[in-house]
Amino acid sequence: MPRIKELGADLIAISPELPDHTLTMAEKHKIPIDVVSDGTGEVLKKYRLWFAVSAEIKELYRDKFGIQLDKYNGEGRWELPVPATYVLDGQGIVRAGVADPDHTVRMDIEEILATLATIRGGK
Repeated sequence: MPRIKELGADLIAISPELPDHTLTMAEKHKIPIDVVSDGTGEVLKKYRLWFAVSAEIKELYRDKFGIQLDKYNGEGRWELPVPATYVLDGQGIVRAGVADPDHTVRMDIEEILATLATIRGGK
């Protein structure tokens, strides 16, 4: 975080959870960034960063793990976001990014920092 701030950048996260649950999650995990609620799923759907949970996974989440996604995401919304990271410049243009349904595939922090340094140098 300190290096990201030094490069003049901020972080935000977009959550499909309803506002009350988003705030609770951010406080519980002491997340030092702004977490924005996309309680209707409009933003995630606009950027095709969501998927509906299959009936089999819904049953597994609900019955085996006791997870009620619709409680957190809103009635009937058994949806999950596609994990994604984007680096935007000051004009909102995406300069680098990774989006992958496999939650283990993430953008490398060094790539994020290098992109931010390039953006800052280009100002």
